[in-house]
Amino acid sequence: MLEALKESRNGTIIEIEVVANSSAFNIEYNEWSKRIRLKINSPAIKGQANKEILTYFKGIFGEAAIVKGEHNKKKSIFVNSSLEEVSKKLTKILK
Repeated sequence: MLEALKESRNGTIIEIEVVANSSAFNIEYNEWSKRIRLKINSPAIKGQANKEILTYFKGIFGEAAIVKGEHNKKKSIFVNSSLEEVSKKLTKILK
């Protein structure tokens, strides 16, 4: 799971891939793509998926922003937390 995390100035970048319009919300680590896979309920229309993604990460880390891939299923999310803190929190969630 650490392959999906990159230390950044003042925080951490989380590499994710999104499966929009899923029947149930789910988060898992994709070994093949080395990204966190988020299955979300919202469709990828008019920013609805991005809004759900940011709401989820803000709920965990307090602050989050999409820094790459706003119109793509592969995204980079910046959170204002240390790599160690992000790793600990995601490890608990992914189990």
